[in-house]
Amino acid sequence: MKKLFPILLTAVLLTGCGGGVTERNDYTFPISSGDSSVGEKAEIPEGAIVDESGTFVFEGKTQQIGTDEDGYIQVPLGYIPYQDDGVEGMTQYCDSTGANIFTLDYYEGMSYQMAAESMRNYLSQDETVEGLQGSTSALNGYTALQLYGHYSDGYFIVAYFIQDPENTENCYYLAIEFDNDHQNLVALSSTFRTTADYHKENS
Repeated sequence: MKKLFPILLTAVLLTGCGGGVTERNDYTFPISSGDSSVGEKAEIPEGAIVDESGTFVFEGKTQQIGTDEDGYIQVPLGYIPYQDDGVEGMTQYCDSTGANIFTLDYYEGMSYQMAAESMRNYLSQDETVEGLQGSTSALNGYTALQLYGHYSDGYFIVAYFIQDPENTENCYYLAIEFDNDHQNLVALSSTFRTTADYHKENS
């Protein structure tokens, strides 16, 4: 499995930011054709967490993670701090296998469009990345772009580039990487909060 997080700033330097992300207006995306329930809106159990589209549902217990630098999100209870090799300054948590990972980061002086396009350019040149697509994403009312696809080894990637409402020249970054048995982790994207909103809700 490859990690998205270390490459973003490098990608900006190597590829530039021209062209714009190819956007789709639909938010729902079926991740695995092997699971007929994915991509269909099912009845949502009481207390479950769902993504904006209602496609992904998470029913487990969660814990709050994040920092004032990187924003906040809920992840499954029991996930532990993780740090990818050669990377500092990001908030990362994974499960005990190290296969399912959440990453939060914040980019100053980089708009959400620029960050998304840089990542798209980089991943489109990686032959192990398949089915890469981009879409507009109404993430909790935040202006955002989303990239999603999968690697040839079977792992999935979903990344969000979220405009900072407090400073539109900056953006938050949320990445979720997961195996086929943990597609429901995408639902937890709906718990993302910017630093300002997190403190407003918890003051």
